[in-house]
Amino acid sequence: MDGAQTKASSERSAAKSAQGLSAAALDKRLALKKQARNDAARNLPRHDAGELSAAELAVLEAVAHERAQVDQVRNQAKAEAERRLRALAPTPQDFAGPALDARLGLKQAEGRIAHDWRAAAARARQAHADLEAFKRTHSLRRSAVYPRSTLLQAGLLLSAAVFEALFSAALFAEDDARGLLGGAITAIGLSGANVTLGYLAGFLGLRYLQHVKLPVKAIGALAFAAFALLALMLNLFAADWRDRLAALAGRQLDMGSDAGFHIWSLLQLDSPQAIILLMLGAGVWVFAALKGYSGFDDPYPDYGKMARSTEAAAEALSDFRADARGELEAPVELAKAALAARLEKMRAEFEAMSKGFDAAALKMEQLDAKARALDDAAAAAIHLYRQENIAHRTAPAPLYFSAAPPAAGPSLDALGAAAAMIDEARNRLNDAQRQSTQALEELLAELNAATARLDVGEDA
Repeated sequence: MDGAQTKASSERSAAKSAQGLSAAALDKRLALKKQARNDAARNLPRHDAGELSAAELAVLEAVAHERAQVDQVRNQAKAEAERRLRALAPTPQDFAGPALDARLGLKQAEGRIAHDWRAAAARARQAHADLEAFKRTHSLRRSAVYPRSTLLQAGLLLSAAVFEALFSAALFAEDDARGLLGGAITAIGLSGANVTLGYLAGFLGLRYLQHVKLPVKAIGALAFAAFALLALMLNLFAADWRDRLAALAGRQLDMGSDAGFHIWSLLQLDSPQAIILLMLGAGVWVFAALKGYSGFDDPYPDYGKMARSTEAAAEALSDFRADARGELEAPVELAKAALAARLEKMRAEFEAMSKGFDAAALKMEQLDAKARALDDAAAAAIHLYRQENIAHRTAPAPLYFSAAPPAAGPSLDALGAAAAMIDEARNRLNDAQRQSTQALEELLAELNAATARLDVGEDA
């Protein structure tokens, strides 16, 4: 408490002295003009004198006391600034600890997921190898083509079946004793069987016709012929049945004595409804066969299944790899956060230190201004003495009168040590930032190395 009061008293005294001291005040206190005229009357100082006169020395002595007070306050401010900066200096941080903890966590995570990662990678590689072997064996040079969803294709088949059923129901209902309900039941069964036979003809027949192996190709041809024959028999039977219903109802067409050739006579069909029913069934069967051929899977047998298996294995590996990578990155992220927090702490401390230095520099600038004011007052007073002396002397003035008068006190670099402390703190902060960056780069390199080891199946 006493020290603080003494310091404040010294600052007030130094400020008061600097403000009240000037060339006029020194002239009044020391009677400089009178002394200059008296010295001039005796031609003093002599023209060959090399030292200051008694009056000039008196000026410097008078200013030196006030200058000493200012210098004392400056030294106190210097000591206070150095003490404060030393307290605010950034505390050295441990940047190796979080990195070491992250490396340990990374190795533990790698050990936990290594088996599952390698198994998933092995399945993906095996599926890809199987697909490539399948393509070589079957001379396939294209990618598999199949719909992502078969719902649309199934909907198209269902629409074709419903269309045939509705149209056929109307044709059967004309002569069916059970009416529209009986015709609808018959039409639904007919359209369902027709679409099924068409789909099987395409899926089990047309697709296997292009197989690279001759026995499989022959089986595909037989299957297509069998399903085509069944479909033909079904549709002919339906058309003939429609004719029979018309005949039973007494509505068979009277062809008269027309001796012209009619292609439908070869099929023994008399009613146009039967012919329409046959053509409708044939169209729906062809549509269903094409959908069975390429609407639900790749046209080449088993190619789509192999491609989907490979794609599923690759997607499973990708999903697992993303989850595992996140688990591997967790310790690195923790280390990153810890390093960032420590670096931010040092930055905050350096910022506070810089503000303390700025405040000390501002205060020191004020004290320097007071010291310069005292030096200027002394120089002005000595200049006043010399002018008055030169004006009243008869002998030449000494040569040193043309030189600038000496300063009343020594020049001080009060904040030199504080500036060195700031530079040291800045270098320490830069070095900490380099350590943090290097630690993170090394952790990232180890993370990538661990990922590469798990991808190729090497031992960690």
